[in-house]
Amino acid sequence: MKSKMKIKMKIAGKLWGLSAILLFVSCAKGFDDNETFSGGVTNAQLESPENISFSTLTNADGSESLKLTWPVVMGAGGFKVNVYNMNDPVNPVAVIADSIVDGSSMVFPKLEDTNYQVTVQTMGNEKLNNKDAQTATIQDYKAFAAVATIHKNNEIAAYVNANIQDFSQDQEQCFVLEPGGVYTLDDIADFKLNTVTFRGDKDNRPTIKVGANGGLVTQGGLKIKYINFECTDMSSQKGILCLSENPDASITTDALGYTNDGANSGFYVINSPIIFQECNFRNIPNSLIYGNKKNYGVKDFRIANCIVQLKNEGSYSVIDFNGGGWIKDLRVENSTFYNLNTTCSGYFVRYSSSSNAQPKKTWGNTDNTGSITITYNTFCKTMANKDFANQLPNTNTLTTTIQYNIFYDCWRLYQAIQSQAKRYTDGNTIWGITRASENNDTGGRTDSNGKPYATLEDPNFKGPIDLSFDLTQAKGGVDFKPNASLATEKKAGDPRWYE
Repeated sequence: MKSKMKIKMKIAGKLWGLSAILLFVSCAKGFDDNETFSGGVTNAQLESPENISFSTLTNADGSESLKLTWPVVMGAGGFKVNVYNMNDPVNPVAVIADSIVDGSSMVFPKLEDTNYQVTVQTMGNEKLNNKDAQTATIQDYKAFAAVATIHKNNEIAAYVNANIQDFSQDQEQCFVLEPGGVYTLDDIADFKLNTVTFRGDKDNRPTIKVGANGGLVTQGGLKIKYINFECTDMSSQKGILCLSENPDASITTDALGYTNDGANSGFYVINSPIIFQECNFRNIPNSLIYGNKKNYGVKDFRIANCIVQLKNEGSYSVIDFNGGGWIKDLRVENSTFYNLNTTCSGYFVRYSSSSNAQPKKTWGNTDNTGSITITYNTFCKTMANKDFANQLPNTNTLTTTIQYNIFYDCWRLYQAIQSQAKRYTDGNTIWGITRASENNDTGGRTDSNGKPYATLEDPNFKGPIDLSFDLTQAKGGVDFKPNASLATEKKAGDPRWYE
């Protein structure tokens, strides 16, 4: 679409310093007067690019950026780019204003659930006597290909299963719950291969009461945000979220071509992120995520700003891929995990095979890095009676960053920190009760900088810490604020308890 830009702009001055955050990439190595780049185009009225393409990039810290690309226009002196936040179409907000790009792509930070409008206008080249394009190319970016609101009188599984749309995996759809609504989940809501955001309201979370047979299933990307989960009645499903027990052949390492680069045959790959963000969970009897004993490779799994309260006395791990599955990049941050039982024989995180969990076994030799990032979390009795982790990959292509956490009544943290990995463990404290803390956690083993994995210290939580989480309260009626000197000095643990 080519037309003159006629949009009332409101400049968002505090959004970003453009010089600091914009990344420009030239597919044509720049524009100058050289015939190589001019393509012999001189004395011409230039046109703007025919189209603008979008792709989402995941950054190292888990945030996302949006990449714009467009075809090179020979004889151009550059491109003028404008980007507008269109969440309020009546009052667009200029994110990038009249930025001149010497190339054919641009990357900028992507805000979640945000629609954009982008304009790209070809600039002339005075020395080649080429004139500016008279109009800009305008392209809209929609955060979601479809959005559906689930009203309070709808049972979630029935609604999702009836209304899920089978898009390609690069198109995301969204299911929205009403602010403050109370819902039931009495069966399996299967998002199938689709890339989905399943969300509530950030300021007034809805609550889902999970029934005996209720649960969520996916084999694609899934972001679960701003929802409270009441799991007291849940019994038949092995996790709040289960990966499908019938994975599709289209996501095998064979179908995706990874076996051509050395990956194992027959593994199932989920490349889009699976995320729990700002959710609270009450009385989970088993796992938060369960791999269903299939050989899934999940590229990006994150838990951020959540409180996960377990009532788990069985053998299921919080992140449970026992019998099949692993994660390439695992990130857990700013969250609290606590169990009301000390007899659980599960782990916090468990993969199926240390060997198969090496990234090259799923993604091939050219994508052979992985990470475990666990920072600023509070762990209490997760798990008190079992190693913190099991079957994680032991390879020098893995980076393990476990920093500024409080581990209380947890055992054998060192099982999450493999010896061949690059290891960073500043600011952790650990205190064993059900089982005494071991020397390997407090100095017997050290990170890549020679530091112990944790310091032995009772956090002396303010309390109470042994109550089922009250979903009607922001902090659930529990209080994990530490009063110990080192944890307080380092501001270790979930940051919310210092507020």
